[in-house]
Amino acid sequence: MTAGEARRRAGLLVDARQYDLARPEIARALAEDPEDAAAFHVLALLEQRVGHHDDALAALDRAAALGLPPTSHLATRLNTLYHARRFPEAVAAGEDLLRHDPQHVLAHILLAQMLGSEGRADYPRARAHGEYAVTLAPENDHAHYALGQVLASTHGRRGAREALPRLQEAVRLKPDDPANLNALGVVDLTLGRSRRALRSFADALALDPTLEPAAFNVPLAMLGLVRRAGLVLTLLFLASTVAGVALAPRLPTSGAGASAGAGALAHALAVVVVLAVVGVVLARLHRAVPRAIRPAAARAWRRDPVVAPLTVSSALTAVLGVVMVALPVPNGVHVPPLLVLGLVVRVVAVLLSRARTARYGRERRTERSELWRPRERPPRPDVTPSW
Repeated sequence: MTAGEARRRAGLLVDARQYDLARPEIARALAEDPEDAAAFHVLALLEQRVGHHDDALAALDRAAALGLPPTSHLATRLNTLYHARRFPEAVAAGEDLLRHDPQHVLAHILLAQMLGSEGRADYPRARAHGEYAVTLAPENDHAHYALGQVLASTHGRRGAREALPRLQEAVRLKPDDPANLNALGVVDLTLGRSRRALRSFADALALDPTLEPAAFNVPLAMLGLVRRAGLVLTLLFLASTVAGVALAPRLPTSGAGASAGAGALAHALAVVVVLAVVGVVLARLHRAVPRAIRPAAARAWRRDPVVAPLTVSSALTAVLGVVMVALPVPNGVHVPPLLVLGLVVRVVAVLLSRARTARYGRERRTERSELWRPRERPPRPDVTPSW
């Protein structure tokens, strides 16, 4: 087998992700011809794919010294530095690549992601790169994903609304990419559409159960659902307060005579109404959570430091609401202390939840923190390696 044949075989094996088989082939090619620039490029791609970024960069340096075309080694250098998270160097490599090839789609995509990501925000340049990438490659899901990243990372809900069609298009073009689904879920979450966000996170985790950003985002989506349910149950609790006083029998006071109250039937009917509302809330919560992530959602309700306090306080207010309308205590003297107890528990839970959410934000562990992680399968360069 000649050096060229071994190099081409190694390149095909790298493309097929059969890295253990590719390594002896590229070693054979370099043993036959130590000055083969294309063979060093294949070696760089191999080292990049297995996560040996420094070795990949060293091989690229050798390939460039031996005369590999700049567009080839710069595209691979950009991709390698990006996946190594050496973003300042990657930005420089991307800009250098665009000087040689102004229409290089991969360079525009990765520059948009790096310039627009949190902590390195250069919004005008990032958006320009993202929009140009979409213009150059409208059927490339990664281009829509990158532009969606830029739009969603700035301007809060307005940016999320602008990003939504971009990420919907990315999912349409490549529905089996968990990164696209997770990104769409985060934008829905920013817009307050927790049910849609949960479906996207569930679909992402079904494709890649190890996708940590999606797993972290599930409790955040649950938080939105629990907050809405808690608001309904709090309103029900306040209504039970009024009903508890209205249904209670009256003892004679200085200004009024005695009264038998509403009677047992009215109390029973009030309990049924309260339980019915609680049942509807719980049923809606249950339906909102996709079946595949219900175990994770149940853990979040019980144990998540942000979600659990709101879950507990909502459950307690529901129980107190039933107690208020169930007990025929004269003059409703049980209602004020139960009202104070329920409101205190609710306020403490909300403050605790907000404080913990703020702490996550300070730790940069919000729903955006790992949203735009580099993809496990790096995008192929626009220039096909010469093997």
